[in-house]
Amino acid sequence: MNRYPQSYLRARQRDWYKVSAKENKDGKLIGQVEILDAIDEIYGVNPSELIAQIRAMDVDQIKVIINSPGGSVFGGLGIFNALKSHKAEITTENIGLAASIASVIMMAGDNAFQHEQSMTMIHRAWGVVIGNGAELRDTAAILDKIDGQLISIYAGKTKLDPVVIESMMEKETWLTAAEAQEMNFAKTLEYETIKANAAFDLSIYKNTPDILKKVTNEALLNKARVEEIAKAEQNRKEIMRRRIELLELN
Repeated sequence: MNRYPQSYLRARQRDWYKVSAKENKDGKLIGQVEILDAIDEIYGVNPSELIAQIRAMDVDQIKVIINSPGGSVFGGLGIFNALKSHKAEITTENIGLAASIASVIMMAGDNAFQHEQSMTMIHRAWGVVIGNGAELRDTAAILDKIDGQLISIYAGKTKLDPVVIESMMEKETWLTAAEAQEMNFAKTLEYETIKANAAFDLSIYKNTPDILKKVTNEALLNKARVEEIAKAEQNRKEIMRRRIELLELN
């Protein structure tokens, strides 16, 4: 069991998302957005902040780098709409994982790419609710409406029959780069050195491929533990040094 809370791990990363811009040789301004965490205003990418920055970008092209396990559906839809409504040409690039609502953000690209060693996952919307029967039925109806919106986005991008998309979402479908290209979700970028090594806990999904079941926070935890041990050792040495100085003065 993890000894460190998620908030601690996220805070240590400090790179939940990045927004930058530069000018290319043709004089066009190129913006880059990096989404490197869950879409979550507390433990990951704050969608409101990111949407504001996207809307403020005065550039000709925007490249969106994605490595995310998903998160807030409305936050993700907001990011999707901010990209789709932007005047710039949008390119999205899945460098490791575009799962759940992150796969919807990938669909915002005029050109969408997926690295050879990466995964895309689509599924039906879900949530946690507490209440009486009427409230639960209302929530189910809202989730059905959300599914309809997601189906429309996927079908619009891939040109697949909405019935096929709905079936894929129902099954929770994981796509390799080759499969994503075959079904028109994204074109494949073939880089032998790219690996799907995101530090995300994917156990919440029911059909996570075996190859990704070990993709957890363990690496991040080990790094944090090493840093804490090193810090403690440095403090111990500093205390000993001061004690020696006091002894020499006496």
